[in-house]
Amino acid sequence: MKKIHSMLFVIMFIAGIFLIKTNITAQTTLSLTDKEQITNNLNSLVQAINMGDTQKISSLMSLNNPALLSKIQEQIRGGIAYQLDFSPLDNNMEMIGQDKIKVKARFSASGVGWNISGLSTYFVFEKQSDQWLITETDFYKKIDADYVYDLMKKVFIFVIPISLLLFIFWLLMLIDCIKREFDDRVLWIIMLIFLNFTAAILYFFIVKRKNITRKPLEFKM
Repeated sequence: MKKIHSMLFVIMFIAGIFLIKTNITAQTTLSLTDKEQITNNLNSLVQAINMGDTQKISSLMSLNNPALLSKIQEQIRGGIAYQLDFSPLDNNMEMIGQDKIKVKARFSASGVGWNISGLSTYFVFEKQSDQWLITETDFYKKIDADYVYDLMKKVFIFVIPISLLLFIFWLLMLIDCIKREFDDRVLWIIMLIFLNFTAAILYFFIVKRKNITRKPLEFKM
């Protein structure tokens, strides 16, 4: 009897969680009008950045965070070419509260002596007086020349040495394959040329580590 009561309690508990989750989802689903306004605001933001229009920026930002608005206005005065990819909106949008959403996007930007692309950014929108306004974002930090130069420095320090080591490893495996006498050598050479590092790892474990070589023919009398 106790087991039956326990099972009923677990079932009711799970059902309750499901109902709560369903209700929250239903309450936070955006209307088509809301989605269109958010899309238009993001497109207007991109236009304002490209034109250096600080007044337009202020109309898209919440007045509750004047420090953020000031930083963004200061950043876009330098003349920046900016593009933003957040489509499809439904796949890049997350409800984080009542009348509050977070939109994730990829961007490309260029300025005097620098350009960058493929990095992520985000925008937090909050509905205030029937208007979706930006209350938080990090895009202005990532279009700063110092941020770009620091990122490039990290690429040179970490990515380039690692890429060089991988290339050396691939080259050593290719040389080993050319010199080694075994039945599938031609196939492995083709794989190493076209599959690069992936084939090099496979070759290391399947052939080199096992020290596979062609066995001499044995004639039994």
